[in-house]
Amino acid sequence: MATALVHIALIAYTAGAAVYLVWLLRPRERFVAAGRILLAGGLVLHLGSFAAAYGGGSEGLFEWRGGQLFSLLSAAIVLVYLALDLRYRLPVAGSFVAPLVVAAMIPAHLVPSRARAVAPALTHSLLLPLHIGAATLGTAALGLAFALALLYLAGERQLKTKSTGRLFARLPSLELVDRLGYQLAVWGFIFLSAAIATGSFAAKESTGFALPFAAKELFAILAWALFAALIQARLVAGWRGRRVALIVVAGFLLIIGTYAGLLAGAPARSGPPTSALLLPTTARAGLAGVLNAGEGR
Repeated sequence: MATALVHIALIAYTAGAAVYLVWLLRPRERFVAAGRILLAGGLVLHLGSFAAAYGGGSEGLFEWRGGQLFSLLSAAIVLVYLALDLRYRLPVAGSFVAPLVVAAMIPAHLVPSRARAVAPALTHSLLLPLHIGAATLGTAALGLAFALALLYLAGERQLKTKSTGRLFARLPSLELVDRLGYQLAVWGFIFLSAAIATGSFAAKESTGFALPFAAKELFAILAWALFAALIQARLVAGWRGRRVALIVVAGFLLIIGTYAGLLAGAPARSGPPTSALLLPTTARAGLAGVLNAGEGR
């Protein structure tokens, strides 16, 4: 049941992305409404897949499958975008966000899904859900900030070259895009900080080492430092516009590097019990085990 629901959710997300892209070419309100309905419907099915998997029993409750990490992140991105769209009416952002969601969902279906185990010390720890929640919300906020940064850069380029086309005609003011992107980056930084803190405590609890500085942990810390510098530059030097957008893009690419390292280096279930099971910025251990979405093959 859970597998079927998440597959249908992916179909709904893909259809929503297609509708938003069609809207860029033919601006009709019915396309915007259809895109929102498809994304919202996909989200309901997606969340239902988590509920169905979690309610299926405790077997595998403390396991996770690598591709399911992206499944959870996709649901979080859609949820945050729909909330933002409800407040500010940003259908043009949907043209960037919906394809991003589909791209994030694809690894949930293509990445090999061998089970990983969570360290026994963490199975009943409050650190695990706190880490998962902070990492997921932080990545979702930064993913939307990334989409808005791309939107800002594209709109600014059209404005500078005086070749304003369909995209520019559908944009809200660049000032609003810049402001919302920065606010999302700030929230992403806050959750990222919480994820690093809880991840460090959880890693110490399970392995004895607070921060095992592998390449993926380094990506996370570099991203945190970059967003900290961005906030400082905004508050002190008044940075806005293109420079902020470029830093957000660079920071999110570092976050992607963290997740790529997570999938490449996650310990197998039969691996040594002392392996680090949590990343500072991601729910490396138990992310999809606790919310087992059932994409495993």
